[in-house]
Amino acid sequence: MSSLNIFDLNDDCLDLLLNYLTSEEQILFAQVCKRFREVFIAWGVKHYREFGIDASNTKQSIIGLSTCREVVETLIIDMDHFDTARIFRNYGCDEPVICFNILCYALSGMVNLRRLTVKQLDYVTTPIKKPFEQIFASVKDLNDLKVLEVHAKDDWTFDTLWQLHHLEELQLQIQKIYGEVLVECCKSNPNLRRLQLGYGIVVGNLCDIVRHCANLETLEFGMMETDFAYKPLSRVPRLRQLIHKGARESNSLMPLLKALAVQPQLQQLHIDGGILTPQEILQIVRQRGLLQLKCFCSTAECVEMLAQLIQLQKLSIWVSNGCDISDALLKVIGQCKKLQLLRIASGNLKPDFIYNVSKLLLDLRTDTPQESLHLELPPSNYTKSIEVRS
Repeated sequence: MSSLNIFDLNDDCLDLLLNYLTSEEQILFAQVCKRFREVFIAWGVKHYREFGIDASNTKQSIIGLSTCREVVETLIIDMDHFDTARIFRNYGCDEPVICFNILCYALSGMVNLRRLTVKQLDYVTTPIKKPFEQIFASVKDLNDLKVLEVHAKDDWTFDTLWQLHHLEELQLQIQKIYGEVLVECCKSNPNLRRLQLGYGIVVGNLCDIVRHCANLETLEFGMMETDFAYKPLSRVPRLRQLIHKGARESNSLMPLLKALAVQPQLQQLHIDGGILTPQEILQIVRQRGLLQLKCFCSTAECVEMLAQLIQLQKLSIWVSNGCDISDALLKVIGQCKKLQLLRIASGNLKPDFIYNVSKLLLDLRTDTPQESLHLELPPSNYTKSIEVRS
């Protein structure tokens, strides 16, 4: 077919033709004329709206991404693409600096980008200086960028993170971030609703962010600190979901939980690591509006105390000492009539526990229609998941 005949094709035919071209041919096609470029961009909506860059991508695919940059809404960047330590592999980028510069240029023009994930899950060797800071600088003027997720195994710097101004969700699974940088980031993103931090990554006082988090609803973090180091977090005015992951000192959450109980507002509380003391449980049950709870308990008595949370919809517990918790859980089910999920990661149960749950639900829930209760039991009970319907 001659070039003249190609120009005679309508846009739908050209769109179909693009599917049969290689990445390099597609780039050449887009460079022929303005019309072909517009056809390529229209074709790119379904191919580049959600796009990921990994080690298998070519330079041509990044050029294609740059050409269609205005249609990108979700982008995942795997820094493994720019790794030059390839003794045992034959893939990746041959020109990492050039490819990275093209990427940064493309990022600056992604006016519809809403979600950006930058991840470095393996150690990389690259000539690119401060790659994360360059990426942040490239997207700092994107008003629609609401969600940023960063994973980094190496100890990079993140000093330009505060240049972003429109974030609503921020996740940092990195080696460290200085407290003053995080404070400036919270200050420059007043609409931040969700903040997820890796364990122990904050160098400084995490609580310094509190006065800049007027709209924060979800806070996930983990750190080994003394008990009163946590307490100021209770002053986050709109906090609805609190998640602590990883090791902590015994009873360390007591001051925070006590302060939160003064004006109960939590809807979800996940304490994933560290066994709760009876004193901590006493403060948790003061959160009368709690809808979801995940925690580690030490005794059946502690489990039974959770029956006071009558609004609970989801409960996940782990009991450490091997005691029988069947009766305690039956009391929880009896009192928490809105419970839809009960997940028991560890704990001893009587052989007739499921039968007793079914009987209890029939007695309690016959008057009004209720959703089924989904039970997830530990493997030692030979039943991993079962639904008990009223």
